[in-house]
Amino acid sequence: MGNNIIENSETYASLTDREVVFCELFVNGCAPYCGNAAKCYEEAFNVSSTTSTGKAKKLLAQKHIRDYIEDLESLSYEEAKHLKKRLTENLLHIIEETSKAEYMDRRGTKLSPAPLRSVAVQATKALMDMHPIKEANINKLNIEGTGEGGVVFNVILPAPDKQKKETDG
Repeated sequence: MGNNIIENSETYASLTDREVVFCELFVNGCAPYCGNAAKCYEEAFNVSSTTSTGKAKKLLAQKHIRDYIEDLESLSYEEAKHLKKRLTENLLHIIEETSKAEYMDRRGTKLSPAPLRSVAVQATKALMDMHPIKEANINKLNIEGTGEGGVVFNVILPAPDKQKKETDG
């Protein structure tokens, strides 16, 4: 990735205000700008023409523009690292509040907790997607009957500990 924008402020002084706006929209803009060079060019340079795409591509090909965009993207990456932590904290708070909360309507009638519990379940699912937990190793033993109408038992045995192996062996 590129270098820090602060360290290269002299290098980026050669960027025009419109070029800076173009880069900012291209990297940090919301729809329809983010990643859409033609739309960013039209907005930054206040034009609307069929040649916007070609002009935007030429602008993106310039080294100082590419470098500035890379630096903006590296800043976005740093921000994204901290976003996961904030989202995790918010989801945990939602789970805590909605799994225990009890609400009443304005007449004092207790409301059903089902919608709140549903929110807690959805927040838990989102949290599990962000932080997947690997299933523990489980050894399964099947005991099957040999006659007709046999019964199948699934016995789940915990994985043997390494310490037990050392003491047993």
